[in-house]
Amino acid sequence: MDAKTVLAQASANMKNIQGFHFVYTVQKPKQATPGTGLEINRIVGDVNAQASMSATIDVTQGGIALQLKFVAVGDTQYIQNPLTNSWQSVSVDQSPVGKLNLNAGTIQILDKIVSPTYVNDESIGGTATHHLKGTVAAADVAAVVGAVDVTGTFPTEIWVGVKDGYVYQVQISGAATSTDDPKTVRVITLSNLNKSVDVKAPI
Repeated sequence: MDAKTVLAQASANMKNIQGFHFVYTVQKPKQATPGTGLEINRIVGDVNAQASMSATIDVTQGGIALQLKFVAVGDTQYIQNPLTNSWQSVSVDQSPVGKLNLNAGTIQILDKIVSPTYVNDESIGGTATHHLKGTVAAADVAAVVGAVDVTGTFPTEIWVGVKDGYVYQVQISGAATSTDDPKTVRVITLSNLNKSVDVKAPI
């Protein structure tokens, strides 16, 4: 199995994809020290070929669990106030997801993996995939992680469909910020691949 060839083909396929559903989870060890600011725990949503995204975000703010509705269209992001249910546009600097762009990120990261190797074939959600691993530089994972203030590399694993060559899962291990636990693992699982999703601005 030539891991570079599999990744190159997956990159080409994902660049032409119409959209997909995703589940993004941030997994931390039980003994990890809780953060003092806003922390993303889980994002569930859909993205399309125009890099627009509609999602529900589970966050923790000062130890309090909150759920936010989120929409990104073009360069504008929108958050629904969980108390009033009203929508407001926010800048990237104020957004809970920062620069995270799962559509572009899952595609671009395929071209950034260093020294990829084949692990084995595994089933992801009932789909046969090639399991590959390698490393990605910190500067190249921002679109998937959302915010990075560290240097070095991240151990990265990719699961690519055997038959269709689409990405079904991405796993990135390590602390993305100075306050992250070093054993943090971020997992993105994709489904409904190549299905168009209509995402519109809520206001």
